[in-house]
Amino acid sequence: MGLLQRIETPWSWTARPRPAAGPASAVARARAVPLAVAAVLATGALPTVPDKLGAQQADAREAYLRAAAEHFDFGSGEVVVLSRWGLSAGEISVVFFLAVQARVAPDVVVAQRRQGGSWMEIAAGYSVHAGNFHVPLAEAPPSLAPAYERFGAVEASQWSTVPLSDAEVVALVNVRFLSRYLSVSPDRAAQELDGGDVVEGYRRLRRGGR
Repeated sequence: MGLLQRIETPWSWTARPRPAAGPASAVARARAVPLAVAAVLATGALPTVPDKLGAQQADAREAYLRAAAEHFDFGSGEVVVLSRWGLSAGEISVVFFLAVQARVAPDVVVAQRRQGGSWMEIAAGYSVHAGNFHVPLAEAPPSLAPAYERFGAVEASQWSTVPLSDAEVVALVNVRFLSRYLSVSPDRAAQELDGGDVVEGYRRLRRGGR
């Protein structure tokens, strides 16, 4: 959260008689104002107004990540470490999910991701397939409709052959996580998350959930 900074100017405050302001001194002062402003801008010392929107977004992300760590039974330290790797909030939940499924440390999953592996390629290395990501839905939202068409095209026993994109993996992991953590139906979680930001979806769901 931005802090309102006060500009301290080391003027001498010794009381002195002030001459009457004539036209010439008024013009001089008028010319001095832009120069003073330019000097302040150059030093970057202008007071900053708290960015309430940015602070709210940061708070929402922090709350989401705390919830993810709690749900997947990881400490807050893991969140701090994973946040340094440039992962989105939704991807951090995928890292936690795969780490639990594979029984490995989250940083092992991150290392594979940073080497260029897709989420499904990483999952396959631990015998985790599309069936493990599937969440029963009465009606899939638009962003997940193609994935559920592929699930519906084969028997459940063949779900291991269903391909999923990175975005679909992130969405499915978060639908499962948030529906369970906030005690809402998977369909409601899927609708709130549909193609959008998982942090914002979490914030909306939390209003009527846990």
